[in-house]
Amino acid sequence: MNTLAEIEILLVEDSPSDALLIREALADVQDFRHHLVHTELLSDAFARADTTRFDVVLLDLGLPDAQGLDTFRTFRQRAPELPVLVLTGLDDMSVGLLAIQEGAQDFLPKREIRTSELGRAIRYAIERHRAAMALKESEERFQLAINGATAGLWDWNPQTGAIFLSPHFKEILGYDGDKQPDQPSVLLEAVHPDDIDRVKLSLAAHLDRKHPYDVEYRVRTRSGEFRWIQSRGQALWNRAGEAYRMVGWIMDVTDRKLADEALRESREELQHLSANIQDVREEEKARIARELHDDLGQQLIALKMEVSRIEDLAEAPKMALAGADLSNIYTLIDQLLGSVRKIAADLRPTMLDDLGLIPAIEWFTDQFSARFGVRVIRHIAADDIDFNRDSATAVFRVVQEAMTNVARHSDATEVTLEITRDDPNCIVSIVDNGRGCESDKHPARDSFGLLGMRERVAGLAGDLRIRTAPDEGFALSVSLPLAVIERKEGK
Repeated sequence: MNTLAEIEILLVEDSPSDALLIREALADVQDFRHHLVHTELLSDAFARADTTRFDVVLLDLGLPDAQGLDTFRTFRQRAPELPVLVLTGLDDMSVGLLAIQEGAQDFLPKREIRTSELGRAIRYAIERHRAAMALKESEERFQLAINGATAGLWDWNPQTGAIFLSPHFKEILGYDGDKQPDQPSVLLEAVHPDDIDRVKLSLAAHLDRKHPYDVEYRVRTRSGEFRWIQSRGQALWNRAGEAYRMVGWIMDVTDRKLADEALRESREELQHLSANIQDVREEEKARIARELHDDLGQQLIALKMEVSRIEDLAEAPKMALAGADLSNIYTLIDQLLGSVRKIAADLRPTMLDDLGLIPAIEWFTDQFSARFGVRVIRHIAADDIDFNRDSATAVFRVVQEAMTNVARHSDATEVTLEITRDDPNCIVSIVDNGRGCESDKHPARDSFGLLGMRERVAGLAGDLRIRTAPDEGFALSVSLPLAVIERKEGK
């Protein structure tokens, strides 16, 4: 027990004789020095507590302005930060026990107070109150950490099966408040059937052999969709080697997993296209190399931007565990882009230089139709437009990117391409009969392919418009000023 300095004691007692007995008992206490303030009314006690910092309160339950257990309840409600020793008569000790149940530190029969017991009771009351306040503060800090965390926290007892799930844990699974039961069986049932064995093996390896528990798997949310999560945890073991508690967190890593998958598909596409370069004519090599540089390179840059956005949205301490994966993604993207650019730099000029814009578009749309089984209807009336090099490249790339988006995303069976002169502009229109999308999703803002087209059109002082609706296809219209896209005289 720590030695106490001089302590401030508030005595609330209306009986002069009882107050005298308590003063005399306190005078003989050797464990600490004290200063005693005495009031006879509960209201006066409140007034003194508002102006003086007391270490302990000795409270009689029978006062002129308060009686019984309500005396303690009223005082505790008004001054919850003060430890209270209840003073009882010989015939109401049961009330003292009830007061302890409601937060009093102890109770003492007034007529049997001895110096040793009073000193001990005061010391214990102060120490127990300090411990209780420290525990309360710790619990409050823990609760604030849970409420403010971006990860979903869990606390599991492997021996009893009891589990605590933080509110954000339940939000990740699509539940609100207590609509998600705190039961391990419910969580296991939500794991994707293809991942459940891997999760169980990882958990058993941690509990039995203390291997690190860090696993990624899919869970079914309340809406029925599956999301990727990363789960990490740490168990505590008793002297017998039995795990008695395990605490951890989960994070939704669906966006990163999708980015990894997109990178893998892009890498496979790059390898496939690169393997076929040696089997085609020199003109085909130039076309494929330029497509690798512009099309695949643009996709990889977009993927890099998306991964960077995912990283920025999370707090650094929460994402530190996934940092190595993101670093590998960046390194691989940079290597792929370097290889693509080297191929493009070593090969001959593009087919636009060899054929011209309109023949190149006709050749490309024929190949597109044969490759993807999408019928292409062309209406091209632009032979009298003398495209300069920059505008020809931009128009070809807009057509190429738009048609590629049709093949990848629209499920269309037919697409109409129009390039016409409508003074003072050139109009490029691509319309498909695919599934379209909701107009409020702003596809032009969400698609990096469309973002690239907007940048090309804006570079020529043009205008790009999009029209789409569910089951009504996708329509893209580009207007380019002839004054910008045609060659100048003498050039």
